[in-house]
Amino acid sequence: MDRVAALGADVGVRPTRRVLFVTGEFPPFVGGVGDHVARLAAALAACGVACDVATESRATSDPAANVYAVANRVPLQALRSTLRLARRLQPDVIHMHYQAGAFARPGELMGLGHALRLAGIPGRLVVTFHDLLQPYLFPKAGWLRARVVFGLARSAHAALYVDELDRRRAVAQVDHEARAFWIPAGPTIEPPAGAGNRCAARAALGLNREDFIVGYFGFRQRSKGVGVLAGALRRPELAGPQTLLALIGAAEPPTNERRAEPAVATHTFDGVRLVDTGVLPPDLISRWLVACDSIALPFLDGLSARRGSFMNAVAHGIPVITTYPPVEGTVDVKADEVGFVAPHDEGGLAEALAGIRDNPRHRQRLTEGAQAIAARHTWSEIARRTLDAYDHSA
Repeated sequence: MDRVAALGADVGVRPTRRVLFVTGEFPPFVGGVGDHVARLAAALAACGVACDVATESRATSDPAANVYAVANRVPLQALRSTLRLARRLQPDVIHMHYQAGAFARPGELMGLGHALRLAGIPGRLVVTFHDLLQPYLFPKAGWLRARVVFGLARSAHAALYVDELDRRRAVAQVDHEARAFWIPAGPTIEPPAGAGNRCAARAALGLNREDFIVGYFGFRQRSKGVGVLAGALRRPELAGPQTLLALIGAAEPPTNERRAEPAVATHTFDGVRLVDTGVLPPDLISRWLVACDSIALPFLDGLSARRGSFMNAVAHGIPVITTYPPVEGTVDVKADEVGFVAPHDEGGLAEALAGIRDNPRHRQRLTEGAQAIAARHTWSEIARRTLDAYDHSA
């Protein structure tokens, strides 16, 4: 019995054999929704599921790659195109990925569940909510914006939430506990085969083997706590010629979206010895992560399951210092697997990082903790949980 059939037998339903993903972004940007779709599709394909992608971001279809363009030039065109594709492909599951602003006319596809039923298309609608932010519909849409988000969850056979806090908020609004699933995202950058160890990575990057290197990976925005990190590195516990801050990757999102938070000013890091890598391909990001002694992610609003930078750090087995989640039980992380500090606490962050530098046993415990977290968030495990959600929606 293959993987899909076995999972179907476990819950007593016909297993999912074909999935049509509906996403506003594809091909993927690293770390974006399209990246999530691509990795999930690959993991599902390894389980024997045929996967197709419908996306507005492509001008032409590529049936050989199972990617189909959805036109959106005129009102209702995207919805009609998606319905036609679903009727032609006959998937068991139509899996829509929601993120505010992801579609040209989000109001149309928010009604996909009702449209599928009216059109008599039998596939089950499953929606992954990457956030619960309200989409733009039209001027002064007001209360209707929230209503369409929760209406989409209500119309779905199963609603999957990347963030457990989002799931709890939605359940309070929609009352769909039995078909609301928390499935965190996995890493979008994983160490390639033969990535080597810390010493090898430092040699390849021309870094000093004896330095204590603290890495920060992610956009350099105030809400990510980069100002707190800079302050911690200026404290006596860490300040000195052998402490180096590695700012890994782009400073801010490659977008013109007006709501995107800007990067902090460069003077934020005055007095801190640092190297700024700038934009890098995934393999070089991996090398920089491996070269670090620790990754510091002092998010001002706390750790959440949406934090891709955290998942990428633990995927590389690097000790992580981060901030407590805002609500207990909303991240799949045990208290001894990472170093937790309070938001805005420069002194606590400095002490936690110094503990990694000065205590090899503590560093090893956090290394093993990162590896344990990563083992629970592989894409094969995410695919297994997604299949289970599909089949419970039947």
